[in-house]
Amino acid sequence: DLSTIRRTFQRLFGMTFLDLARLRRLGAGVQALADGESVINAQLQAGYTSPAAFRAAFARQIGVAPGKFRRDAALKVDWIETEIGAMVAAADATSLHLLEFADRPALPREMQRLFQAADGAIGFGTTPVMDRLRDDLGRYFSGDSADFQTPLTLAGTPFQRRVWQALRHIPAGETRSYGDLARAINHPTAVRAVARANGANTIAILVPCHRVIGANGALTGYGGGLWRKEKLITLERQFAQNRSLPK
Repeated sequence: DLSTIRRTFQRLFGMTFLDLARLRRLGAGVQALADGESVINAQLQAGYTSPAAFRAAFARQIGVAPGKFRRDAALKVDWIETEIGAMVAAADATSLHLLEFADRPALPREMQRLFQAADGAIGFGTTPVMDRLRDDLGRYFSGDSADFQTPLTLAGTPFQRRVWQALRHIPAGETRSYGDLARAINHPTAVRAVARANGANTIAILVPCHRVIGANGALTGYGGGLWRKEKLITLERQFAQNRSLPK
């Protein structure tokens, strides 16, 4: 029956049919803006009849109203579709600054912080770094490689950056506990601080916070949703199997 289908869909994809439709609609607006369209044209292409509704939906999901983005900004924001949902990326000509799932609850706050750090100089569009990111994600989700080549800017405290660098050294197909991660950065008693730093990561997949699990082996919280964490870990097991094959 319909209620069973709805529950199954939400369990598998972490959102309702309506949530997905709204996200796709907003994504069409973001992509139109990235293609150089005006805010009003992006609104119409996304199917919003009301400018106020478009601005409100945009600010609610992205954290910043569309009119505040600047065409001449070096730091660009774009919408990237993946096999496990839409992502929002921010990059300039030299590095990636943010990569988050578009439905992550923390995304609006993260985007607001990025706006403040850039003094509002953020626009829509793509950069060579964004093109490299798309190549990396394409190879990753097709099962070809988890050897990411996209340069990153890790904006955080020295402690957070140490945690994030330690995350990047966890091989695809393997997992670590928060305690393991704390020991890896020579702070064995800072398990809670490590967990907070893990949760503060704003570059999903490439800084693989999904590879951290509970000490008992259970999946723990993940900003992109536990269903995505499970899918990413399952996908990466194939990379581990490939490494074990004879050359």
